[in-house]
Amino acid sequence: MVLVSGLHTGVLGEDFNFNVDTSSSGPGIVRVEATIDDQLVPVTVLQTGNHNTVSFTPEVAGNYTVQVFFNGAPVRGSPFTVTVENSSVDVRAMGEGLTIAAVDRLTSFEVSARGAVIGDVVVKITAPSGEQVASQIVQTPNGDFKVEYSSPFTGRHTIDIYHNGQRIQGCPYYVDIYDPSRVRIERQESTSMVSKETGFRVNVSDAGQADLKVEVVSPSGTNVPCELHETPQGFHVTYTPQQYGIYTIHITYGGQDIPGSPITQEIRGAGNASAHGDGLTRGEEDQPATFWVDSHGMKGDLFVQVDGPNSIAKCNIDPERDGLYAVTYIPVEVGVYNIQIKWNGQDIQGSPFHAKVVDSRKVKVVGGWQSILDANDQMHLTLNEQKRIQFEVKDAGPGKLRAEVFGPGGPIPIEIEQTSSNVYTISFTPRVDGDYRVSVWWSDIPLPKSPYYAIVRSASLPIDHTKVILSGHGLKEARVNQETEFIVDGSEAGPGQPDIRLIGVNSNADVRMTSLGGHRYRCTYTATSSGAYLLHISWNDKQVRGSPFKINVMASSDAQKVIASGEGLRSGIMSKESKSIIDTRRAGPGELTAYCMGPHRASHCELFDHKDGTFTLTVRPQEADKHTLTVKYGGEHIAGSPFTLQVSGAPDASKVRVTGPGVEPGILATFQSRFIVETRGAGAGQLTVRIRGPKGAFRVEMQRESQKDRTILCRYDPTEIGDYLIHVKWSGEHVPGSPFHVPIFDTQDELERFVLQQQHSTAHTTHTHTNSPIMRNGSAHSGYEKGPYGRWTPET
Repeated sequence: MVLVSGLHTGVLGEDFNFNVDTSSSGPGIVRVEATIDDQLVPVTVLQTGNHNTVSFTPEVAGNYTVQVFFNGAPVRGSPFTVTVENSSVDVRAMGEGLTIAAVDRLTSFEVSARGAVIGDVVVKITAPSGEQVASQIVQTPNGDFKVEYSSPFTGRHTIDIYHNGQRIQGCPYYVDIYDPSRVRIERQESTSMVSKETGFRVNVSDAGQADLKVEVVSPSGTNVPCELHETPQGFHVTYTPQQYGIYTIHITYGGQDIPGSPITQEIRGAGNASAHGDGLTRGEEDQPATFWVDSHGMKGDLFVQVDGPNSIAKCNIDPERDGLYAVTYIPVEVGVYNIQIKWNGQDIQGSPFHAKVVDSRKVKVVGGWQSILDANDQMHLTLNEQKRIQFEVKDAGPGKLRAEVFGPGGPIPIEIEQTSSNVYTISFTPRVDGDYRVSVWWSDIPLPKSPYYAIVRSASLPIDHTKVILSGHGLKEARVNQETEFIVDGSEAGPGQPDIRLIGVNSNADVRMTSLGGHRYRCTYTATSSGAYLLHISWNDKQVRGSPFKINVMASSDAQKVIASGEGLRSGIMSKESKSIIDTRRAGPGELTAYCMGPHRASHCELFDHKDGTFTLTVRPQEADKHTLTVKYGGEHIAGSPFTLQVSGAPDASKVRVTGPGVEPGILATFQSRFIVETRGAGAGQLTVRIRGPKGAFRVEMQRESQKDRTILCRYDPTEIGDYLIHVKWSGEHVPGSPFHVPIFDTQDELERFVLQQQHSTAHTTHTHTNSPIMRNGSAHSGYEKGPYGRWTPET
């Protein structure tokens, strides 16, 4: 055993020394590597017998990685981490902004460096993609520095802090930036049964690293224990309900509610009527709200009464099928409604239910909408000036205000403050010229006319029709009876609006305009006959550049003449690309589209145009099970569409299990070398078994009972004692426990001594791995061979 001692905290610019003792490991060569920020540091190793003195001189402060090798193999505990501090200046950083933060949200930390001035302290924040994140450093009255930053990226960021060119102690810091809006709920069962485990999956793969908290509340209001199991994409949440009714599940990520939280799940009990649907929990004033009552096939009488704060809502009960009833009511006021549901005179589980009814139309702007919107319903914004809008919500019902602002570069920071029980204030500052979109919701219902648009310009523009920009294929061609569009962008042309006419030889076509804000318009038309058309476009009564445009309207295509072929139309593997070929050369001109939907999620589809009328369709499914692939040409299904794809799960080596005497120590004379590899649940993949041991002492055999069997029997029949190392991989990844170290001995005494040694080592150390060869008659068996191997690919 190689012993490494003397590792401690180092001092910048001073020699750092430690010792490596190999007296218990026999003759060999010690090699040491030291790095910081992936840069090698010169290291000196002085050998005196079995004792080695290692030294290096750190030139920068920070965490160094030290790797120690003996005869080419890393020693136990390697690599080691050595912290080097700058003893001349005590500069420290602290604050939550050094550990975790939310995406696009301003966060901060402090740097204590007494006596320093602005310029002495430099902060470098690097996103996972390598992009730099801007930060602002402000010196506080007590002489410390406050560092503020906001990152638009998720994932682990690196923060390096420099004082007078030297990294301070503790660098680099690692900050996990998370985005709760990217957390997705998957595979949620809408209903389940009492005493049966149920649950759902939480996908956080795109949301960064943060704490996920789940609280399950039963219909009676008590908390239900739940378990979180880690998955490659996030977590599998499970719980076992003990009463029937509607369960409410609150989910937070990094302390913030995820989209859609809380969610609900109906738990049914055998022989009991139950109710489900959004109308039991929420509604809008003057809008129908619906829920369903399920008697589960029982005969009886249904009674429903919906009471508002000052009124009783009229209910319509419509029988549908197999004891299922649709109940619809229209609330005429905001507030909390009590919904009483009885079956055969008895309240069903969860009754009375409580629905929160709101009216987003009653959210008012303090000072009136005219104070923030002009005659064109555009918002007034000024560059680099904070915009504050107050909303009065006292008549809007029980809810919560939510808002988002998107600028030319994407989302911009926005603060929402509840200044009183009935007033919310949102504030944001436009930093660049361009178009802005402000969206406001009350209880997740958009306010009237939301989103609101605004354009920010440094100075007002003169009217110039030559600066109108036109784009879109609708300026050149179209197809009969198909909606075609183009964009008119007058953002640089000054005040005004377009006047558009489409005139054909046989008939004219109406052009519909939709304002996108900032003097930009989406224009659409549908021609009913083929031929030549002239498109006239004016801005402030002056023809724009290029007008009139000549439009060629062509006849529709024949989708049934499109030919599709390839394995990608029949099967696929989750998260892997499957391809097929689509030939449109005989179908005439048209637009080719493809859409693939799985049980819960859409797959990524991409069409590559070969410029000869043929296309390659690439589909990447995001979940297993049957998928429906829809391929259309000219808006119509091609022959064979929709196609049914059977998608198998992606390979998951962690689900493979290896058992049997062949992966455990034994005696050569009685050794049973067989072991079983169980691949059920591991997805589609290839099994590889490689064994290293004494040269020429074994061979590998693999077999299974049938083509669909996911259990493989392996054996290797060793003929010599020694160490055998068994590598078991599934699609190139080690399975749990691999590689397996299997020593084979000559006698029972040798085996028992080995077992006792292992037990003794386990009692003194957390991790033990024996690499020493087996000794026999005073000599060691070496000469190991990378032995035979086998591969097996179970069908999916």
